[in-house]
Amino acid sequence: MIMEPGLKRLWDKYGTFLVYMVFGLLATLLETFMYWLFYEVIGLSNMVSTVIAIFITITFAFFTNKIFVYRSRVWEFKPVLKEILSFYWFRILTGLFNMLFMYVTVDVLAWWPVGMKAIAAIIVGIMNYLLGKLVIFRNARSQKV
Repeated sequence: MIMEPGLKRLWDKYGTFLVYMVFGLLATLLETFMYWLFYEVIGLSNMVSTVIAIFITITFAFFTNKIFVYRSRVWEFKPVLKEILSFYWFRILTGLFNMLFMYVTVDVLAWWPVGMKAIAAIIVGIMNYLLGKLVIFRNARSQKV
C-alpha cells in the first residue's frame, strides 16, 4: 500500500491501535450476539449464557489479536499455548478489575451506571491493548512462521 509520508507516519504510530479498536468492536458485537443466542433463543440461564459468550469472545479476540493486530508469526505449540494462557489470564484479571470498578462506582458510590460502564470499557480496553502489545505478543513478530 502506497501512502503519503504524513499518513504513513500516522499509520505507523496508531495503526495497530486502530486495528485493535475495529476487532474490539467486532468482539463486542459477537459477545452481545452470543449472549442473546444462548439466553433468548436457546434458553440457558443468564450466568451460563454470559460465561459461554465471554469464552467465545475471548477466543475470537485471541486469534484476531494474534493474526491481525499484533501480526504474530508464531504457530508452534508451546509458544501459542503460552500466548493463549497469558491472554486468558490477563483477560480474566482485567475482567475482575472491570467488575470491581463497576461495584465500587455503581453499587457503593451510586454513580451513573452507563457512564461508569463506558469508562470501565475504555480503561479495560487500554489495559488489554497494552498487555497484548507489551506482554502477550511482545516477541511475536520477530519469530519465524
